[in-house]
Amino acid sequence: MDNYLLDIIKRTTEYIEDHLLEALNLDNISENVNLSKFHLLRIWKGATSTGLMEYVRRRRIAVSLGDLMNNRNSIEFISSKYSFGCERTYNRIFKDEYNTTPAKWRRNPCPLNILDRFNADFMFSAGEGLMFFRSITVLPAFSIAGIEYKLDLREDKNNRITAGYAADFFYNKRPEVINPVEKDIYVGFTAFTDNKQLFALYQPSVKISSNSIIAPYMKVRHIKPHKYGVFTYMGPHRPEEISLKKLEALLNYVSSTWMPTVEFNLTENFRIEFIDYSRCNKQYCECDIYFPIAAL
Repeated sequence: MDNYLLDIIKRTTEYIEDHLLEALNLDNISENVNLSKFHLLRIWKGATSTGLMEYVRRRRIAVSLGDLMNNRNSIEFISSKYSFGCERTYNRIFKDEYNTTPAKWRRNPCPLNILDRFNADFMFSAGEGLMFFRSITVLPAFSIAGIEYKLDLREDKNNRITAGYAADFFYNKRPEVINPVEKDIYVGFTAFTDNKQLFALYQPSVKISSNSIIAPYMKVRHIKPHKYGVFTYMGPHRPEEISLKKLEALLNYVSSTWMPTVEFNLTENFRIEFIDYSRCNKQYCECDIYFPIAAL
C-alpha cells in the first residue's frame, strides 16, 4: 500500500459508486473498507468537505438526472431505484439540492451544478500523509495571541523546532488565554523576515476577541483581511508530529507549481496554519495552510 489515507479514500469512493443502487449505510461502507465508522467519517470529511452519507445522497440525486432526462419511468420508480424510499423524499431532497422539483426539471431541463464522483487523483502524497488544494477563501480581519519565536527554518526542518513550540503552547500555554474564540483550533503564524524564506518569526496562537483575557507575556497580532489559497495536509498521526519535514512536499508544490500561476498583491510575506484538534486523534490529523494572495 503506497499511502494509507489515499487507499482508504479510493476504496471508499469505488465501493459507494459501485453500489449506488443498493442499500448503503455507514455500517456496510465501513465494513467493506475495513475501517471503524468513526475513523472513516473523519478521513472522508477531511478529504472531501462532505459528510459520507451526504455524499451518497447527493451522488444518487446527480446520477438520477440521466433517468429523468432519458427514459419514461415514473418519478416514483426513479425514487425507488435510487433508494430514496418514496417519491416525497426524492422530491424534497431534489429540491434542496437544485431548487426545483424533478417533474419541473424533466419538463424543462436546465443546467445544474452537480456533485460529481470524488476524484482522489487530485490528491498528492506528502510522505505518509496527503495534500491537496482546498479552496480560494476570503478571511476577514482577526486577532491571535501567542508566543513569538525567531527561527532558522533550515534548523527547524531538521530538528522539528516549531512542532515542539506548537505542542507546548497548545497543551501548556493555551489554557492561560481566557475566552478564546475557538479553544480547540490552533493557529500557527509564520512571518518571513528575508526574501529567501530562510528565517522567520513563528507564533503558536489561538484566535482572540475583545472578550478574551491574555497572559501578559503573550504577543497579540492583528491580521488584516486577505484572500488566500488554502491547502490541506492530512496525516495518519497525531497533530504534534506535523513538521516542516512532513509539509515539505506540500510547500514545494505550492512554491514551484501553484504560486507561479497566481497574481499576488501583498505587502507582507506570511502563511497561517489552522489545526482543529477536535477533528484529530492519535492516528489522524488535518492541517489547513493559508497562503495569502492579496490584501483586501
